[in-house]
Amino acid sequence: MEQRKEFGQGILFTFTNYVYWISLTNIYFILANIVFLFFFMTLTPTFSNIILYFLALIPSGPAISGILYSMGKLIHEKELSPTKDFLYGYKTKVKSTLFLWSQILLIYFILLVDLQYLRQSASDTNQVLSIVIFILMIVGVMVCINALTINSHFNFRLRDIWKLSMYYCFNKVKCTLGNFFILFLVGVATVITTNFLILFVSSIVAYLILLNQQEMLEDVKKNFVKQG
Repeated sequence: MEQRKEFGQGILFTFTNYVYWISLTNIYFILANIVFLFFFMTLTPTFSNIILYFLALIPSGPAISGILYSMGKLIHEKELSPTKDFLYGYKTKVKSTLFLWSQILLIYFILLVDLQYLRQSASDTNQVLSIVIFILMIVGVMVCINALTINSHFNFRLRDIWKLSMYYCFNKVKCTLGNFFILFLVGVATVITTNFLILFVSSIVAYLILLNQQEMLEDVKKNFVKQG
């Protein structure tokens, strides 16, 4: 009876700890994105404001690194120091993450501008090109998830991060589809509820993505990181 009671208390203790760790990390992520939130809440959501949106998103890169590092540590070590670990993942990767994140923003800025231009004309050629760009954007999201995940856990040159990200996007199809499914569910939930939903579930989404990415991370560590 005593063992069963201790087991039950252990489950409750672990559950409350996870809720605390994930919730506090989520709060830090929201605070780190306060600039984008300000623009998102005050600007009219029109294409003419796209430059301001992208500029406001620049500080979000290190915040994504912080949350990915934190959730990765939680998965591996089963415990977390939310403040210390988020700040560590944020600060130690600021330079590399800003370079990587700026490239991602620039690529998607160009693609969205091209897509908007093509949609202004209803020609068959433009419609086909619009579909091609849209597909490239979806595949690009999967590659970017790999890039941000690898960058938050390892120290590689930027070009090597991109090479590994594209390699694993097609080599680990199961992980890629898993990430797509996670983002698809979040997208559907956002449409049903509110655009602010992602802010309140960011840590959960990051946790699920990192859980899904473990096979890729283990492979990177085994094959591309010097041991010892």
